[in-house]
Amino acid sequence: MSYKILIADENNDAFVYLQNVLKNDSDRFKIIQTTRKNIYNTSIEQNPDIILVNVESLSRNGIESIMSLKQDKLTHGIPVLLITDYSPKTIFDRLFAYGIEDFIKKPYSRDELLMRIEAADSRREFQHDIYIEHELLRELSIVAKKTATGVAILSGNGSIEWVNEGFEKMYGYELNEFKEKFENQIFKADSNPKLANAITKCKEGADSFAYENKWETREGRPIWVQTTLTPVYNEQDIIIKYIAIEANVTALKEAEERLEAKNESLLTLTEHLENSNELLEKQRGEIEEQKEFITEQKKKSDELLLNILPFETAEQLKKKGFAKSKQYKLVSILFTDFKDFSKLPEVMESQELIKELNVYIQKFDEIIEGHYIEKIKTIGDAFMCAGGLPLRNKSNPIDVTLAGLEIQKFMLDYGAEKRQNGEKPWELRLGIHTGEVIAGVIGKKKFTYDIWGDAVNKASRMEQAGEVGKVNVSGNTFEYIKDYFDCTHRGKIEVKNNIQLDMYFVNRLKPEFSEDEHGVIPNAEFRRLLSKY
Repeated sequence: MSYKILIADENNDAFVYLQNVLKNDSDRFKIIQTTRKNIYNTSIEQNPDIILVNVESLSRNGIESIMSLKQDKLTHGIPVLLITDYSPKTIFDRLFAYGIEDFIKKPYSRDELLMRIEAADSRREFQHDIYIEHELLRELSIVAKKTATGVAILSGNGSIEWVNEGFEKMYGYELNEFKEKFENQIFKADSNPKLANAITKCKEGADSFAYENKWETREGRPIWVQTTLTPVYNEQDIIIKYIAIEANVTALKEAEERLEAKNESLLTLTEHLENSNELLEKQRGEIEEQKEFITEQKKKSDELLLNILPFETAEQLKKKGFAKSKQYKLVSILFTDFKDFSKLPEVMESQELIKELNVYIQKFDEIIEGHYIEKIKTIGDAFMCAGGLPLRNKSNPIDVTLAGLEIQKFMLDYGAEKRQNGEKPWELRLGIHTGEVIAGVIGKKKFTYDIWGDAVNKASRMEQAGEVGKVNVSGNTFEYIKDYFDCTHRGKIEVKNNIQLDMYFVNRLKPEFSEDEHGVIPNAEFRRLLSKY
């Protein structure tokens, strides 16, 4: 494929000279001649890769044609080079304003011409990459602004510059009110030692540092806030800002992360240096550094979004700015709830209660991740997850049942350890139902992924009608798993509104499919059968 060069030349001398310079490269370059009046029209017709303008063609008509190029979306990215003899009559600053990006002194050599073409192409590619990355980061910043998690940006010398809506909702104060009431105290080591320690750790080289603090909202309601402080460095490795991601862990809402990437300005490459090879090499190095920086910032932004939403939904939000709700015919929903949890604050300190609850929830997260199950949310001590979405599969009733057995096995083992230490173990009810749901993201103030449908209500009933230490499943789920699991039929159990639902206790995997004596770990034969789904 040939590289098109459009040259504007009135007297044919520059055109002939260019042909002679590139006579050995005729297979690579296609040279097209035009006049100063027709630079714009010929560019529209031929779509050249670069435009050379002879200095003699810089009359009023020639300048108007070049300016038309830069005003048209189809041609504004085509680099324009001026062929000149450095005449003192030429005003280069004004020419750059008209749209000429560089110039080459005549008579020029083949090597110098190719070097100038390569530099122009590098600038154009870099400008395009910067534009694309800027648009992507702008979209991600909109998503981060609307998240429920609190996000604050602190300056390097310790002042609050910006907070999102989630931050203001969490504390009950608008930014100016919060700064007036608290800013003089929160950055003092004696009144807020945890934040001071986190800033010290960041200055010592930590990538991020997390801590917890107890606060009171504007209404006087006490809350525990978990803060993750992340430093942002400039090119001299000096901390210029801190990003604080704050989550209300009192309700154990899933922590969200956010990072706002800075926009990098494009270096001006209009100044001509005699040592062109050294200049171009330096520019290439700077471009590579910028690309690496943008890639790293994009990676951090993607990780933040994936902590908030499923991958498929996050991709839709990044590309379209919204995500459509979807209907799923086959989804298995799992609910858990701790017995007598509301009575625990009477016998445990709040901090110890949250710490202990976090042990269980983190383990549940770890277990479901190994079974291709999506966590939906936690509400107080209740835990909810679902298999079969956002990526559909037919094995989700089996996957979720295996996860349920593994969760109860963990409760049993962990409870035994607590008894040996003279502590009272927590007990868990667990219910599963398989059915049809709608899943998606709704709301204008914040983005939250959730599921709806009668199947969700029935799964909740399975948990409520279950027994501690047991995996209670509906008749629907039983029909999908009965060939692989040993189950006990409980009959029809009355639930809310005098409705009766068929229920089963799942005791274990059948022996022929189990690798362990408890019937929790599937063997190779079972995994082979499961792969067919």
